[in-house]
Amino acid sequence: MLKRLLKSAWCSSETSDTQAGLLILCLVVLGFTGCGETAPAGADQIFMSGQVYTADPANSIQEAFAVSDGVIVAVGSNTVIAGYLGEATAVVDLGGRFVMPGIHDMHMHPLQGGLKEFYECSFAHSLSLEEILEVVASCARNMEAGAWVRGGQWPSHLLKSANPPTREMLDQITTEHPVFLIDWAVHNAWLNSAALEALGISESRTDPPGGQFQRDPVTGKLTGILLDNAAYDAQRQLPAYPHETNMDAVRRVFDDAVGVGITSVKDAMTTTEALRAYTALDERGELKVRVHTSLAWKSSWSASHEEELANIRARSDLNSAMVHTDFAKIMLDGVPLTRSSAMLEPYLPDSVYGEQYFGKMTLPPDELRRDVVWLDQQGLSVKIHATGDRSAREALDAIAHARQVSGNYQPRHEISHAQFIHPADMPRFAALNVAAEMCPILWYPTASDGAREAVLGKDRAKKMWPMRSLIDQGATVFYGSDWPAVVPNTNPWPGIEAMVTRRNPYTDGIEAQWPEQAVSLIEALRIVTVNGAATGGSRNNSGSIEVGKLADFIVLDRNLFEVPETEISETQVLMTVVNGNVIHDQRAVDTH
Repeated sequence: MLKRLLKSAWCSSETSDTQAGLLILCLVVLGFTGCGETAPAGADQIFMSGQVYTADPANSIQEAFAVSDGVIVAVGSNTVIAGYLGEATAVVDLGGRFVMPGIHDMHMHPLQGGLKEFYECSFAHSLSLEEILEVVASCARNMEAGAWVRGGQWPSHLLKSANPPTREMLDQITTEHPVFLIDWAVHNAWLNSAALEALGISESRTDPPGGQFQRDPVTGKLTGILLDNAAYDAQRQLPAYPHETNMDAVRRVFDDAVGVGITSVKDAMTTTEALRAYTALDERGELKVRVHTSLAWKSSWSASHEEELANIRARSDLNSAMVHTDFAKIMLDGVPLTRSSAMLEPYLPDSVYGEQYFGKMTLPPDELRRDVVWLDQQGLSVKIHATGDRSAREALDAIAHARQVSGNYQPRHEISHAQFIHPADMPRFAALNVAAEMCPILWYPTASDGAREAVLGKDRAKKMWPMRSLIDQGATVFYGSDWPAVVPNTNPWPGIEAMVTRRNPYTDGIEAQWPEQAVSLIEALRIVTVNGAATGGSRNNSGSIEVGKLADFIVLDRNLFEVPETEISETQVLMTVVNGNVIHDQRAVDTH
């Protein structure tokens, strides 16, 4: 009789949220089988009384969902999901909180960022030149003579300042330590004389392909600044970190990432060391997020091209539920600030590059096409770094050639940092099944704006990241932070806010960067969830809260649809769940 009365109360549409929690407990004890004639088997977990943004095709908001074996088995109202209660079911009362799919950050450098953050001489890129030198001096004083002082990240716009960084500045700090400091773009390095000598970089050294040893325009002597591949070549020669150090760096990065709601990442340039760290953590059951590895291709980050080929050959053996290895990365150009992006129109004239300088690509077009065809034939999704509109066009041309050779439009390839796209090339993304990566934190109005305008011109410098135009042309647009480049941490919420406002969430300024390219909140959320899953090759089992998909979701401290746009950046993640396992929990709710 009691069970029948309680069941009648639960199935009533007039049952209040307050009553629901008590009814759940009672019905579990009594073996409630649901409101219908036939009841499903009891789920492992049910999550009740939330505001669940599902990111399904209808962008529906639901109350509850059930999970078994790490997979979502039902989504709907409290009444429907109560039918999945069993004797062993764990019941989580969400207390009306906002729930959404986990965030996919599809451009990150976890190993490099972790080493910088936890093992190197780390400093904020917002510091002045004088403050940076003070930090480096402090680091050197605490190290044994001869030890490398490694770290970052100094702001690239200092190169265009009246007092740019030089090796002599570092020499004044220490002559007993070689110093290697990476910039905030993670493209360029600043070395002292001891480091140049240790690496065999002399005045007679010629520039490597895709890189440059910067020289004083008057004296012709090395300044200690290495650009792009010159920096990567030097970085590769630095003493290697132990495997356990690499594992610890990655582990700590992912501990931070899940705390801000990230459940899936793509390492945008995966070296052998990073690949070993991911697979070792996976084997130990310590990998908290899903990792997609963009295996390096003809990269100065790699020890050799033979090693890169070996990683590609071995990738199938390394694939698992948590590590996905069917991706590759090509660096096609550099960054605009150092005039190393390949552009369709020339940079503004200067004394070093002259009047008709368009930047350079790291690979000639014919070689790029051959490489993309080969990688495509291996079934690899290729991420091509192309920050200039000319490099983006050449990347699209290479992908078009691969599509013609293969006769199909899979796998989906990517233009990484689709920063400058010529209007004529925008329809090609959808037509060729190419996804456009957006790094919203990189477009904030910042101190580097003036330096960018000095090389590109004011109008062109402001018209970056055409998100709205690409979406309107049918392109799949997805999110990548590029952490630790420029971005202070792995927190995606300032970037999500910037997609909607096109403003810098960290300042009170009202200036917007190309506001016509703003997107709606719904579009921004789909960019970081469904679209991220699509570019990770997991659209069928991730990216939304739907039946049959993995239980990867987050619980927030606010309903994103009910707060002002300028408060999105302040969002706190109360709970993060991957495969149905709670891996981050700051809730004040009960689990029964």
